[in-house]
Amino acid sequence: MVTVGSIWSGTFRFIGSNIAAIAVWSGIMFLLSMVSMLAMAPFQAQMAAMQPGSPQMPNMGGFFVAMLIMLVAFVVMWAAAFRAALFPQRNRFFYLRVGMDELRLLGVIMVVFVGGYIAALIAGLIASMLLVLIGRLVGGPAVAGVGGVLAVLLVFGGIIWAAVRISPCGPLTIYREKVMIGPAWRLTRGAFWRLFGAYVLMAIVMFVAYMVIFAVEIGASGANFSDPQGAVRALQAMQGGTSMGQRIMYSLLTGIVGGLGIALQAGMTGVATRQLLGLSDDKLQQVFE
Repeated sequence: MVTVGSIWSGTFRFIGSNIAAIAVWSGIMFLLSMVSMLAMAPFQAQMAAMQPGSPQMPNMGGFFVAMLIMLVAFVVMWAAAFRAALFPQRNRFFYLRVGMDELRLLGVIMVVFVGGYIAALIAGLIASMLLVLIGRLVGGPAVAGVGGVLAVLLVFGGIIWAAVRISPCGPLTIYREKVMIGPAWRLTRGAFWRLFGAYVLMAIVMFVAYMVIFAVEIGASGANFSDPQGAVRALQAMQGGTSMGQRIMYSLLTGIVGGLGIALQAGMTGVATRQLLGLSDDKLQQVFE
């Protein structure tokens, strides 16, 4: 039976059996962090040089190119993590590939995010109008405001519910070699709360890890938000500080946590999908061995 404990224990075994691959993924994350810093450097310089009230906008070309590179790299690494969870025997090149699997996964990501955004926007508008209207009819503006808040909470809860229900769509797409959004929804029927519990614990772990990195970077930069230039220095800190030594150190830290984060997030989703498909952790462990 799929439980929070079985998902986490399977994820720990997955991580322990793929240390070399995770080290390579961390190295890629390190390089991505450095590329991001270099791309953001001109943007930061322009931001620092801008006068208050200046209508001129900094050049964002390098930023968008860096984001595109990062998107492609993340898709490749997430596909690698899914492949490692579902096909441990395919460990050539640390599970990294660039092919139709990755293209299909990118398509799934775009469909889910764009479709989810549109659906959430429409649902939010409808829920807000209905609940605010009901609130006005029942108790006036004050109750209408409460209705608006309830609409936001309702839509937010719906987004979480839908995201958990279709969470196996990425691993299933790699596993079946075709886009699998509807089957992912059907696969998670009756397993929402168990998946939700595992994902919430994972989100807490990732949040704490990245907050520690952020706090270290901000503390080392000495950024003071009461200073008009404090926001610029904070942005520099988020990109790894001001000196090259700081940037390399923070990129290395970000790379390590990022590689482990991919293993934890994508690996957990892959392990959960494998268990939902009836491929037990015992079989998974036999393949790893």
